[in-house]
Amino acid sequence: MIEPVSILWSKTKKNVENIISKYVYYSLSVDNNSTSDISDSFILEKIQYDQKFSSYLKLSTDEIKKRIDFINYVRISFNKLTTEERKIIYWTYLDKENNYDDRYIANNLGFSLGYYYIKKKETLIRLAYSLGVEETNDK
Repeated sequence: MIEPVSILWSKTKKNVENIISKYVYYSLSVDNNSTSDISDSFILEKIQYDQKFSSYLKLSTDEIKKRIDFINYVRISFNKLTTEERKIIYWTYLDKENNYDDRYIANNLGFSLGYYYIKKKETLIRLAYSLGVEETNDK
């Protein structure tokens, strides 16, 4: 019989939040699109390296490419989630213009606040697995 996975919640959450924070900063440096221009499906498009970056950034070409690769890694992992899960991550961590609180997000999704917190935790765990940064007791 397969044993259930025992997640170390605080470490897993911290890993995901660190990656999201790094993603936000890297996006500011090399992505010319606004994060508020997301489609109804909440899918984030991959970005491509463009030579015009090097004309105004004080970063090396290798650093720009490294940042773009990281951004695309996060976006691919994000896009694997369900639409509902993508909304939770987007509204909680990525949409810096609107600064939504948990009550707003729960109401928008049609959840009670308590159920929203359960879904948010599940979503962060699923994103951790998608990113490959989950922490378990097995290690």
